[in-house]
Amino acid sequence: MTRRLVHAVLTTMLVAAAPLPPDDGTMTIRGRFLYTAAGERVVLRGVNEMFSVSSDPTGVRTMPEIARTGANAVRIFTLPDYSADRLDAILAHAVANGLIPIVECHAATGKWDRLGVCVDYWTRPDIVAVFRKHRRWALANIANEAGETVPRDRFVAGYLDAIARIRAAGIDTPLIIDGADWGKEYTMLLDSWPALQRADPRHAIMVSAHSYWVGTEEERKAPYRAIIAKVMRDHIPFLLGEGPTGTGWDCKPSPYRWAMTALQKAQIGWLAWSWGLVPNGDCREANSYDITSGGRFGRWKSPYGQQLMVRHPASVRRSSRRPCSIAKAGSNCIAPSSRTSGST
Repeated sequence: MTRRLVHAVLTTMLVAAAPLPPDDGTMTIRGRFLYTAAGERVVLRGVNEMFSVSSDPTGVRTMPEIARTGANAVRIFTLPDYSADRLDAILAHAVANGLIPIVECHAATGKWDRLGVCVDYWTRPDIVAVFRKHRRWALANIANEAGETVPRDRFVAGYLDAIARIRAAGIDTPLIIDGADWGKEYTMLLDSWPALQRADPRHAIMVSAHSYWVGTEEERKAPYRAIIAKVMRDHIPFLLGEGPTGTGWDCKPSPYRWAMTALQKAQIGWLAWSWGLVPNGDCREANSYDITSGGRFGRWKSPYGQQLMVRHPASVRRSSRRPCSIAKAGSNCIAPSSRTSGST
């Protein structure tokens, strides 16, 4: 065991022994599913948007447009200069529109040595205060795609330390951990979940991969198949944090329609990248990542975006259900006693 891993384990043990606020009033993890504070089981369906670099940084115009899809979640791109005031406002706007807000720190994308920058953001007193205020609905995605090639011992040690520091600072909502390799790595991620879950005093850790895989059509399907099998067999709370993507990182087509159906059948959540108020730089000629033009509902940038949001039988509009306890839940909302199949 490395010195760093020993330090992380000891730190986690100390935090686990420290008194924490009661865990009522937040979302929780039970088995492989996410539950609201009211006891509604939710499978996340929604989109990403790059709010921290947006002309609408608090989502006052954009959240209602996203909500028109029927989404029940939105993943919010932030950077360390995204102020507590803006975070407070965007969390309020998301929830007011029926969207569970998932806040991700983008500062460590592809850079393992910057994981600590994101943890420093989460442990700032002003950010902690905002998360405490919105603890009923907010989820914290610790770092977007941190690291490229990361050995398992460093990956586990880094996130043990991150969990310990974030919990010690007072954030008690579920935490989401991305795979390395720009989010594409999933085997080590899923294998590491039990250790991360045990170390969390809240036992509220989700893991997330991003579907930019390449190869033949069958090779692009293989990660989905492997993830679904392991998640269902080992009861791992998993989220496809970016995807299903219309292409891999090579900008060549990926079987996203097939993936939507498979994920819906397995009751696994997903969040499309990305809404489109901030245009994507990657694969721009193929229009394979922007869902809308200018962030407006119905102004679909490509067939991919339209299929993801409203057309496909497993689209957001047709598969997303909001918890009954959130604003604008809708008539088909999920009640605590719901046993319905599909997105429950």
